[in-house]
Amino acid sequence: MRKIYLTVLIVFAVSVFLFFVSFVYLDKHNHKAFFYSITLDGKYNGTIKVDRFVTEEKRIYKSTAVMPFRELFTEARSRIDLDSKYNLEYYQKELFVKGGGAPAAIVCTQQRNNLVSFLSRYGSRFTCIDGISVRKGTFVFEEDSPVTYLPIIENYVFNVGWSQGFNSIIYLPDPKSPPIKRFVTLTSIASEYVKIGRKKIATDKMLLKIKGLPQGSIWVAKSDRSLVAVELPSLGLKIMRSFEPGEMMPKERRGVATEYISQDVVFYGKSGPLSGTLTTPIGGGKNPAVLLIWGAGPQDRDYQGFFASISDYLSRNGYAVLRFDKKGVGASAGDILSETQDGELEDVVAAYKFLKEQNSVDPLQISLLAHSEGAFNAMRLSSTNPEVKSIILMAPVINTAAGEAETILIDKAARDKWDDSRLKMALQAVKDTRQRANKTKRDWGYVLGKKCYLKDVRQDGALKSVELLEKISAPVLILYGKDDSDIPAKYTQRLDKFISEHGMMKRTVVYCGYLGHFFGMLSNDGYSRMCYEVDKEVLGKIKVWLDS
Repeated sequence: MRKIYLTVLIVFAVSVFLFFVSFVYLDKHNHKAFFYSITLDGKYNGTIKVDRFVTEEKRIYKSTAVMPFRELFTEARSRIDLDSKYNLEYYQKELFVKGGGAPAAIVCTQQRNNLVSFLSRYGSRFTCIDGISVRKGTFVFEEDSPVTYLPIIENYVFNVGWSQGFNSIIYLPDPKSPPIKRFVTLTSIASEYVKIGRKKIATDKMLLKIKGLPQGSIWVAKSDRSLVAVELPSLGLKIMRSFEPGEMMPKERRGVATEYISQDVVFYGKSGPLSGTLTTPIGGGKNPAVLLIWGAGPQDRDYQGFFASISDYLSRNGYAVLRFDKKGVGASAGDILSETQDGELEDVVAAYKFLKEQNSVDPLQISLLAHSEGAFNAMRLSSTNPEVKSIILMAPVINTAAGEAETILIDKAARDKWDDSRLKMALQAVKDTRQRANKTKRDWGYVLGKKCYLKDVRQDGALKSVELLEKISAPVLILYGKDDSDIPAKYTQRLDKFISEHGMMKRTVVYCGYLGHFFGMLSNDGYSRMCYEVDKEVLGKIKVWLDS
């Protein structure tokens, strides 16, 4: 009897061992992890982990990119679901700002019956479109996202080689733009060894070509056909397989200024405490002051370095400057996902009142400096506060009439030579988004399973700019960068004409050559977080205007 028990025990132990071994084997077979390091302009920028899962029915790819040196979003998480035949079922990308919390931006795609539905949520704003027709075997692709390369590489027939093309949905950096359909071509051109640490990996080097986008190169391992490297020279971007991911963290960029005093401040908006930075010249007394008003999105007080640069310059030259974190961003309380134009204006008004009350500020010498969509809040504030000294609008966006969003898209399409299908899709997205928001009076709704704030979309464009302009007496300076990829020059020209026809204030328009949306270069020193450094000539123009 004891032998029987012993035999049963041995058989049971062997069975458990074999089960465990088979489970480990299947897990290793069905799940693979890849690590990559990111360099931008030759400087370390972050790390990426890609996981690949395979079952009988599905192929799932997940990616986590940690990019602490980026100017806005410091983490990205992606997921692609394909069926066993590589047909797209679902794609999602979540973007997080410094400090984590809920995703500040989401891109989401779902495919059924060769029709794709799309959602992009950026802060409290969202864009959606239904019914994008695609062919079978269409892939999701982003140039700077290794996870989107893997399914395409797995479908490249290496024993045939040469050029092979793949239908793909391409995602653009602009969160307000729907994806575009493009043909991704991989061309095998050489066999090369790629050195990673002490290892040399035999690879196939391939050219990457996509109509209308920069050309790049990729390297694929001959041993297991895994992605080894991606290089996009025009972007200065290189993504390299890594067996020892880096863990560098950015250092503080600015030292302690001796020309002015910088202090963290707290004041109260409608949703609770708002945190900011007030910089004042050394020497005491009442100083002229400037309130900085950011554009759309989850922006903190430094506004990707743009406001930090302006604040530093102005405070070195005799101005008190207040900049602050948006509701639900940085150290400010609230929820950025439920922001509205009215709510944002109330916070700007609270900041203005706080600035007026400071002992170091002359309340009759306060100017407003606003960027992009923040221009409308600057105009609204000054329309009810005639004591505002002057207004500076940089790359302003102001809804002057119904259909303004469509007009900007048409201008961008003409300037950037979009094909008809891309413009048609972008215009359809504007229409679908409005329809979705206007179907109900509820503040919130679900699009592709994601909670979206409908109220803010309904409010967009409801305010009448003509009535505002008639109430503004402060002089206005408009600055526009000729290389602005977001706002076409035609829009600025129309805005100038609109103000001349309906406004009573004195205005000056300055076109800045060779400058983009943030009026300067994106600084990347490899040690601190990337930021925009505003062009010195532009800063000089701002000071001259404020002094006059």
